[in-house]
Amino acid sequence: MGVSGMRAPIYLVAGLILALPILRTSPVNAAEAGFSSYGLGGSAFGAGVTPPPGTYVTFVSGFYEGKIGGPLTLGGVTLNVGSKVEFFQAAVNGLYVPDRKVLGGHLGLSVTVPVGHIDLNASVTGPLGNTFHDETAGWGLGDITTRMQLGWQQGDFAHLAYVQAVAPSGRYAVGFQPDIGLNRPGIDIGWAFTWTEKTSKLQFNGAAGVTFNFTNNATDYDSGTDFHFEWAVGYEICKGLIVGPAGYDYRQLTSDSGSGARLGPFEGSVDAIGGGLTYTTLIGSTPLILSARHYQEFNVERRWEGNNTIFSGTVRF
Repeated sequence: MGVSGMRAPIYLVAGLILALPILRTSPVNAAEAGFSSYGLGGSAFGAGVTPPPGTYVTFVSGFYEGKIGGPLTLGGVTLNVGSKVEFFQAAVNGLYVPDRKVLGGHLGLSVTVPVGHIDLNASVTGPLGNTFHDETAGWGLGDITTRMQLGWQQGDFAHLAYVQAVAPSGRYAVGFQPDIGLNRPGIDIGWAFTWTEKTSKLQFNGAAGVTFNFTNNATDYDSGTDFHFEWAVGYEICKGLIVGPAGYDYRQLTSDSGSGARLGPFEGSVDAIGGGLTYTTLIGSTPLILSARHYQEFNVERRWEGNNTIFSGTVRF
């Protein structure tokens, strides 16, 4: 079902070095801090399915570990900057699907509330070989997401259209802080599908969307508009258990801007591939859906590069 994915927090890189204030703008990243307000990896098996009418609660946990680094030239001086991050996030999602159809499809309304913990290390090495280090860690509330979707089912093909909004409600402060939120509103619109081929027991899934990121008023940084595509191909090994490869692609469509983008109109991109599984069963008469997936990122430009692991469980009330 269309449950919002894990969303990464503000990850400041070289800007975390106290001796170099200008670097606080996270210069080696595109889309301020290197992340969109949309959580990559959130759609996989059953991406285009809107469940039957009812109330659903999903518990999600995820772990991201990544790094970024490279040369940076300021005022004719070349520095080597780098950072590593470990980020854990847990979220609860509530989805309500009313009985009444709209435009021939089922309406879904949901809200996701996340909390997270970040552990961030940063370093910068000067031309003479001197290296400065800094580290921060902490817990906090993440950015709350609301979503509306409308889904249809035609035989073995299910698809949905959605719009979701991100509120800058998460923990945030300018500078080298353990930020969990991005401090910028965002709107994401997209379409997802699921096609189940019953004879071969294969399931094909895809989800495409465009994210409009708005200004971070604390830094006057305008992150560019970005495109994301997620996919998964599953095989039903036995009743209720589907396994298979999955991945995602992200491309920034427009450059960053604003007075906070001091070092240029950057654009970011990343690909990822991995795999996962989903298992649907009953506990008494209560439906239960369990899922897990892992992604390894590659082909990265102006973003973090790492691995992303997500677990979720959904129950119907």
